[in-house]
This record gives sequence, structure tokens and C-alpha cells, in this order.
Amino acid sequence: MSVLGNAVAQFAENNLAGQVGNGECWTLGERALQSAGARTSTEIMGRIGPNDNYVWGDAVTKTSLEVGDIIQFRNYTYRFNRPDGSWNEETRPHHTSIVAAVISPGVVDVFECNVGGSRNVQRNRLYLQTGAVTGGSVTVSGQMWYYRPQPRQTT
Repeated sequence: MSVLGNAVAQFAENNLAGQVGNGECWTLGERALQSAGARTSTEIMGRIGPNDNYVWGDAVTKTSLEVGDIIQFRNYTYRFNRPDGSWNEETRPHHTSIVAAVISPGVVDVFECNVGGSRNVQRNRLYLQTGAVTGGSVTVSGQMWYYRPQPRQTT
């Protein structure tokens, strides 16, 4: 894990259960990067709009994710199916989260906000690929982009 990534995740963890700014998921990502001394989405992209697919740093693969990396979601859904026939489903239509831990390939814990009716920072488990997982199986759909924070350029 990089020092920069650790600082990004630490910002989110320090704000766990509290609201960062307006409680939007983008705000958590932007403020975490600012706090860590990393380039923000607005520094990378310039002018952004509320429906953009934000860029948060250097593109990485889901197999190389580390703590502090940022995931950008579009029309994401996972359905967790248990052997007893029960299931649960979660969606993230347009969303940003920060990797808190890599549990196994395709399974991460993330810091995020503006989910489940709460604007407070929370830690949740998300699935990045369809397949068998501990306790059942999961089906994943939607788009995901993975980013590693970049150091802020000094002039």
C-alpha cells in the first residue's frame, strides 16, 4: 500500500459515521484526496459535471487494487445469493467509493457515503465480479473504473 493511498483511506476512516461536506460520495473522494496531498478529480479533469464518470488518478485493474484506491461506479448492482434461497441486492447508480480493504479477488470493503439513505461515511462490502464467494454466490453488473491516487504536482 502506498503512503498516499494510506492517507486517503485514513481520512475516510477518521470521518467514519460523520458527514463530510454535503455528504455526496464525490465530496468524500475529493476531500480525502485533498487531505492526502493527492490530485483531485477537478485537478485531473478540469471542469466536471454531476453526471460525469470522474477520474481520480492513474487507472489500475481490479486485481491490483490497494487500500486508498478509488472506485468509480456507473449503473452498478450486485445480488448476493445464499444457499438457502435468500438474497440481497444493492445498487450504486453513479457512485464513488474509497477502498478500505481488499478481502479477496473481486471483494472489497469500501468507505462511502450517500448510500442507504445516509450521507454519513460508512464502511461496506462490495463485490466487483460475478462468481462464488464465502457464503454463497454473487452476480455483478454495471461499469467500474479503478484509480490509484496521484501526488499533487508542485510548481
